[in-house]
Amino acid sequence: MGRDLYVCTAGDLATRSIASQSPDATVAATTDWLESEGYDVAPVIDGETVVGYVELDHLQDAAADDQIAAHTNPVTFEEIISTDATFDEVLSALYESPFYFLGGRNRLTGILTRADLNTSPALIHLFDRITLLEERFRELILDEVPDWKERISLDPNIVEDIEERHADARQSNIELDEIHYAQFSTLATIISNIEVCWDACGFSSDHRASSQLDDLTELRNSVAHSQLIVQHTGEGLGKGRTIGKVEQTYTTLTDCLDAL
Repeated sequence: MGRDLYVCTAGDLATRSIASQSPDATVAATTDWLESEGYDVAPVIDGETVVGYVELDHLQDAAADDQIAAHTNPVTFEEIISTDATFDEVLSALYESPFYFLGGRNRLTGILTRADLNTSPALIHLFDRITLLEERFRELILDEVPDWKERISLDPNIVEDIEERHADARQSNIELDEIHYAQFSTLATIISNIEVCWDACGFSSDHRASSQLDDLTELRNSVAHSQLIVQHTGEGLGKGRTIGKVEQTYTTLTDCLDAL
């Protein structure tokens, strides 16, 4: 991609201090503990031996005085993710399942959930790549449509704001080309409206470019303001960005960078 970028792996995202329950704990006590801690899943460990894991949803219908040993699932390779799994591999995995363990069936070293995508390593990873894409967009516009103000019907207030900030920079003798004072959303609008630009980014049409760059602009704004990346995890429940939408938008981001 032209410069070193911040790399974020499953190991960077996962929670390393794993809270666990004993197999002889009751369903009632474990359910209360999970709810109070905000956990959906937790390992069951007997001494130093990993017995398996329990899920809050599966305990809801169990008898309150049962021991959780009777409701414990074994840890299989399907619930394990590599510490070195890349960010795109993490997104793909978490789309399929809401949690994974790091380590192995006999020793767990971390737990990865969709909520971990809202932590600093993910934000830094995304910010680094979105910033690079902004640079690439500006270079593309300068190369292909240096007369972008005449070619695109932008909101006059947006153009005025760009010109004012450019003028302020000129007065301080630190000005760059005007396109450097355009926000990401404005860059996306220009790209989406000029065929040579959206084609260079790998989009098949102006409509697809506009739709996917709108999603990327929303993600960019969340990243810039340290807001939630995954806004809700249940399809059809609540409003906002799901893990599936994050995965799609991240693909747009990486595809654009590869194309440029």
